[in-house]
Amino acid sequence: MAASSAILVENVVKTYGSKVILDELSINVERGTIYGLLGASGCGKTTLLSCIVGRKSTNSGEIWVLGGRPGEKGSGVPGPKIGYMPQELALVEEFTVKDAIYYFGTIYKMEAKDIKERFEYLSKLLELPDGSKFLKHCSGGQKRRVSFAAALVHSPELLILDEPTVGVDPILREKIWDHLKDTVNTKRTTVIITTHYIEEAKEANTVGFMRKGKIMIQETPNKLLATFQTNTLEEAFFILSQKQNDQLNNTKAIGGTDQGSTSTSVESFPANYGSKDALGISSAKERRSKKEQSVYMSGTEIDPKRMKALLSKNWTQFYRNIGGVLFLLTFPLLQMWFFANSVGTDPKHLKLGIVNNESMTTLCADFDWNSTAIQTEDYECHFRNLTCRFLTYLEHPMISKVLYKSYPEAVEGIKHGQIVGFLYIPTNFSQSFEERTRLGLNSPEWIVHYGEIRGYMDMSNRFTGAALAIKLYRLFIEFQDKLLSDCKLPQKFAHIPIDENFFFGNDHTPYTTFVTPGIALLLVFLLGSTMTSQIIVKEKIDGVWDRSIVAGVSSLEITLSHLSLQFIIMLVECAEVLLMIWLMSTYPIQGSWILFFFILYLEGVCGMTYGFFVSTFCQKLGEANIFCTGGYLPLTIICGIIWPIEAMPTILRWLSLASPCTMPILSLRNVMMKGWNLWNIQVINGIGVLLAWIVLFGIASVWCIKIRR
Repeated sequence: MAASSAILVENVVKTYGSKVILDELSINVERGTIYGLLGASGCGKTTLLSCIVGRKSTNSGEIWVLGGRPGEKGSGVPGPKIGYMPQELALVEEFTVKDAIYYFGTIYKMEAKDIKERFEYLSKLLELPDGSKFLKHCSGGQKRRVSFAAALVHSPELLILDEPTVGVDPILREKIWDHLKDTVNTKRTTVIITTHYIEEAKEANTVGFMRKGKIMIQETPNKLLATFQTNTLEEAFFILSQKQNDQLNNTKAIGGTDQGSTSTSVESFPANYGSKDALGISSAKERRSKKEQSVYMSGTEIDPKRMKALLSKNWTQFYRNIGGVLFLLTFPLLQMWFFANSVGTDPKHLKLGIVNNESMTTLCADFDWNSTAIQTEDYECHFRNLTCRFLTYLEHPMISKVLYKSYPEAVEGIKHGQIVGFLYIPTNFSQSFEERTRLGLNSPEWIVHYGEIRGYMDMSNRFTGAALAIKLYRLFIEFQDKLLSDCKLPQKFAHIPIDENFFFGNDHTPYTTFVTPGIALLLVFLLGSTMTSQIIVKEKIDGVWDRSIVAGVSSLEITLSHLSLQFIIMLVECAEVLLMIWLMSTYPIQGSWILFFFILYLEGVCGMTYGFFVSTFCQKLGEANIFCTGGYLPLTIICGIIWPIEAMPTILRWLSLASPCTMPILSLRNVMMKGWNLWNIQVINGIGVLLAWIVLFGIASVWCIKIRR
């Protein structure tokens, strides 16, 4: 590379799949000059600049910038030698104008007093808005001027500007060009600039016309106008475009007419325009294999000053986004509150029909509890009006009784959705039940038939029907226990002959207790994945990520700065979830609260690594949302809180156990309900699965970053 060259691009090819973006492209930018790169949108200008600053790799060819290859150790590219203004604004919306300039000045390792001086100078030069004005309240043109100022703040050796004057009024545009020319003349700064305003490129020392991934020609503006005998660069570009089309169509004629005004003959248009010789590029003496060529991967260096700037940026973005703060801090509380008040509690006011054929006065107005079980002198017990006695047990929050006069009416009530079920009490139920109790196995069939209450349930809503059936069964057991007690008979006589005992929990342990560990873990996983993916994808969309890296920040520094803040947010969210579990729990945590919190937090970290993995291949916020929720919903289905994993097919069961949530949920439930400690194998298995997924997502993220370059 010649010592006079600031940028040398030789035979560079860049493709995305089968689409060629840069096609054997070569340019030469001399030091201390302004190079205007002109071309229509989509011709590859922005891609070329991204390759020059080291943000994209090339398929072949070589790029030299300031004497070194971008990304090589000691090249300074990316780094503070470059001032880069990308096509997108690449600014943090939550920053003020002053914050933006100070942020970039800090990552360029400038002293505070120097940043202040440059900010005051650039504010006057570029007519920046008031320093305390938030960028989100600035117009598009104001934001572009702030973005331009961020590229100039450290007086770089090389300025790379992608459409810096879009939306700028003509007077200010002229002022900007005067500043660029003065900087080039006095400080020997090199500038490469793209612009939609082709005519303003007359101010450049050299102009390169780019079309379809190729540089058609690079020359001084005056020589281009003289060569093509035109008054404007736009006309010259039009002529060259026509010639390129003719060459691509394998036509022999090179010359053409520019809309009937000026013609260019074959003799006046050199045949080698666009070649390396015409561009002033000689073959590089030093060649390296593709394996040896280095593409900037942001390194592993961690600089305290840059880290401080990144952490400050992230914190500023967080606390100034009031809606985001409220969501992140209140969502765990609201979600757990919704869960506690909507899951696991008994349904209420279910309409249950009553057909009482034993007592036509179903209101039981003259009912006397003491007259329902009468013990005689010979120690026999006689039952009277048991229907009314049993109906008193149905005074329960779950049940709203609806009285029907006949069986057909009750059936119609079920068919039309008026009731969820009904009880049919036959004639002479009390007397038949007495005989059935006395005779036992010797009871004739008609006694058994009339001595039972028949229930009819609408099981289209299985949960409601099953819950009501179980409740009626338990209420009848209570009714029967008290009845036998009044008759001085053993209460267990009415029970199923299975003696129930409970080692962990009991038959009154609510369903909520079983589901709580799963809901808590799934919640923090979702929060971690969505929070991380949204923050990083948005930063990439805004261009802040790439611009920071071009300024010399490493990907590791950016990632660590984001994760550091998110680790703290996740601590708060896990603490909120744990607080809600403690407040709403009817079954206290039997094991260590610290271990419970540790597993919960580790699940949140796993979700964060999954979110980071998603952010490596998603280009839009909507895509990231789809992948996060798309990963969360299957986990919810197969993790065992909706239906036991033991009921799943073998393959699905193993897939469930290998997922990031199932084993941790089992571990958390064992800590909560069984009091197991860290050294129990099932608890260790849950933690091990989480650690394995964290490592796997981390490796996958690095791999995706590499292949996407």
